[in-house]
Amino acid sequence: MRRLLVLTCALATALVAPGARANGRFPASNGVIFSPVNDGEVFVRVTFGLLVSRDHARSWRWICERAIGFSGFEDPSYVVTKSGAIVVGLFDSLRVSRDGGCTWDTIVTDARVFIDLTERPDGAIVALSSSYDHHTDAGSTYRSQLFLSTDDARTFAPLGARLDPTLLAESVEVAPSRPERIYISAVRGADSNRKGVMVVSDDSGKHWSERALDLAPKELAPFIAAVDARRPDRLFVRTSASPESPTRLLVSDDGAKTYRKLLDAKGPLLGFALAPDGASLHVGGPDDGLLGGRIDAPALTKASALKVQCLAQRGDTLWACSNEANGFVAGTASASSASSQGGPFTARLHLKDIGGAMECPRGSAVAKECETEWVKMRSDLGLDDLSGDAGPSDAGPRGAALETGRDPDSLTRSRATWALAGVAILGAAALLVRSRRGKR
Repeated sequence: MRRLLVLTCALATALVAPGARANGRFPASNGVIFSPVNDGEVFVRVTFGLLVSRDHARSWRWICERAIGFSGFEDPSYVVTKSGAIVVGLFDSLRVSRDGGCTWDTIVTDARVFIDLTERPDGAIVALSSSYDHHTDAGSTYRSQLFLSTDDARTFAPLGARLDPTLLAESVEVAPSRPERIYISAVRGADSNRKGVMVVSDDSGKHWSERALDLAPKELAPFIAAVDARRPDRLFVRTSASPESPTRLLVSDDGAKTYRKLLDAKGPLLGFALAPDGASLHVGGPDDGLLGGRIDAPALTKASALKVQCLAQRGDTLWACSNEANGFVAGTASASSASSQGGPFTARLHLKDIGGAMECPRGSAVAKECETEWVKMRSDLGLDDLSGDAGPSDAGPRGAALETGRDPDSLTRSRATWALAGVAILGAAALLVRSRRGKR
């Protein structure tokens, strides 16, 4: 089902977006991943692979999709372990790199479609697999199962019981202060009968308790944004919706039994970052800008109009993904001042800062797949046309492609009236896939 959606959208993009790169996606940043042991190492997930810096964001190198093991409309979920291993969950496997991203090995498991990864405080990795099984008179059924690795991603074994087969799982999170507490967000049914569900376990998945999460009209699914590091009963949930439809940010203080609304958003909330002490948060999206504030405040404050593609926080440093028209592809600000002053953000990554494929030994996946592809990638990204400081004035004729914070459907809508149907398909698929990966 998901592969069919991806293929359909790739075809639609080929028809309506001649300015997009070869895999049918506009260049965009949409995730920041930190190393747990090296403060100077940071990864930025982009729609054309993975960017890595190991010198505190002074320089950046590229790992192409093919080297990692995927292509197309997929924003994988990544975790970096304490040994430095990079683990990725893909729509057809789990893969791991133990040499900084040069080579990638497939991890053999009993499942193939992995949609989310998370880590326990002890370093164990929890992977969520959920895929279409078959269709019955009552509707579609799914195979949803957690997998656990306690040996630095060398092996993964099933964790706990399978979920109800009528549920399609969407995201997973472990309560840091109570690792046996696991939350999984899911949906049941389709179209007007779609129901949001939070599935909760207090014994590491041996038993599951199902708790309803009401979806508003046009909302598609709930996704776990975070679980408070100190309060296992407090979790934050964002909703996804059809293109250009409102979404919400919710919080539960009783383990997903009830919710209160923190924000009504105009569009997708692609970024969320919770402060380490759990007292404040930042959230944002391309339509709503950056908002923040204390959890106990009456309302979140609009901090800036930054077109947010992702948010991540380490200590008091807030990372944001945005677009060149807003001044950077990835930038940082003091989290303590971002809520009230909107930053100011310092650019840490421009497209022109990408120094090519990551330097790897001959024969590695990156050396074989990425070095040659970089020549074409430079053209696809418009880097051959850029000079001086990246920004709106440098966009040139490729400006639409460089405005990476805008949704693909909004970039293509004005090209031709005959393309509206294809754009709708593309926008729905892009938001679905990006929503599933938005928290990472």
